[in-house]
Amino acid sequence: MNLEEKDVELEEEEEEVSIDLLEIFSALRSKLAWIVAASLFGAVLAYGISSFLITPLYQAQVILYVNNRKSNTYAESISRSQITTSAELVPTYQEFVNIKPVMQRAIDEGGLTGYTPEELLDMVSTQLIEDTGIFAITVTGAEQFDVAEIANAVAQSSTSEITEHIEGATTTIIDYAVDPMRKSYPSNKRNALIGFLAGFVLSSAVVLAIYFLDTRIKKTEDFVKAMDAPVLGMIQSIKIDPAETAAKGQSDNKSEKSGGRR
Repeated sequence: MNLEEKDVELEEEEEEVSIDLLEIFSALRSKLAWIVAASLFGAVLAYGISSFLITPLYQAQVILYVNNRKSNTYAESISRSQITTSAELVPTYQEFVNIKPVMQRAIDEGGLTGYTPEELLDMVSTQLIEDTGIFAITVTGAEQFDVAEIANAVAQSSTSEITEHIEGATTTIIDYAVDPMRKSYPSNKRNALIGFLAGFVLSSAVVLAIYFLDTRIKKTEDFVKAMDAPVLGMIQSIKIDPAETAAKGQSDNKSEKSGGRR
């Protein structure tokens, strides 16, 4: 096979691909109203589920600073090594927060009588602020005005437990939690967008599936493509008006009768 034949084949393949893409676009465009309606329905459905069927969750956060010296000592300045040591201690303190004694102490001292240590452990998480001696305690729950109280109680109990069990190190609360004004989960706007995209993708897939599964020959190009043969001639479709056919039949009958009389 020479280069010219290869070029011809490549051009034919590119032409087939472009035709296929045009056919796909044409199929989608023909059902555009249906696709848009399905996409909007998906958005409305997802928004409704997000608003009324999913339990909203709220978050409150406490920020703590890790201090690697005893709380009763005073220093006019802090060295770089102390900052580095504090940052290195944060992962240890994070793990220390997520233990049952800390949760039980938070329940006892914070008056969280409606919760068990296991429930609090499921609600509490910690996040490291990178390259610093600072970390956050985040509480996530369904009760909007409980999460801040729980976060502050856990922060207080964890600082007390750390001071008692880790020699020469303390934590300081630098930002207390406040009651959240809005839910953190779910996001109605995001879910509505996901619903819209899902409706668009599914409806488009259905349209294309119906299009490609339809093997009927509707135009000359379909016949040529299916049979790989040229069209030699076409029989034009003739529309017959039933009223005209009936009138012609009656006229013929009258002519036959008159002819018979003669």
